[in-house]
Amino acid sequence: MQDAVLKVQRLGVPPEGGEGDAFPGDEEFPDEETLQIWDEWVEAVDSIKRPITWEEAEILIKCSPTEHMAGVEWTFLHCIESVFASNAIEGFRKLIEKCNSDLMKNMLLERLQNYIISSERTTVP
Repeated sequence: MQDAVLKVQRLGVPPEGGEGDAFPGDEEFPDEETLQIWDEWVEAVDSIKRPITWEEAEILIKCSPTEHMAGVEWTFLHCIESVFASNAIEGFRKLIEKCNSDLMKNMLLERLQNYIISSERTTVP
C-alpha cells in the first residue's frame, strides 16, 4: 500500500471551494486550514505511483473530489483508471459505482462507455 494513498485516505474528500473566483481577503476565500488540506491532498495525489492496486483504488474511489480542482481531478481519475483491465469491465463499473462524487463518477462512467463503444467498433468486421 502506497503511503500517498494512505495519506489521501487520512485526509478524506478534499474540501470544496477550490475553483472559486475569490481572492485573499474576500469572504469566500478559503481559510488557512482548508488551503493546507488542499495542498496536502494535491501533493499526495501527485505522488501516487501508477498503476495502483485494486485495494488502493477501493480507497481512492471513496475520497474523490466533488468539484474541479484546477486539473488535479484528472490526475486522480488517471490513478483510478490505472487499475482498469479490458477483461474486468463489470468489476471496474462496480468500483465506479462506489464513488462518493457525482463529478468523478460521471467522468469515469463516460470514459468507460467511450472505451466500450470504441472497442466494439474495432472488433466488429
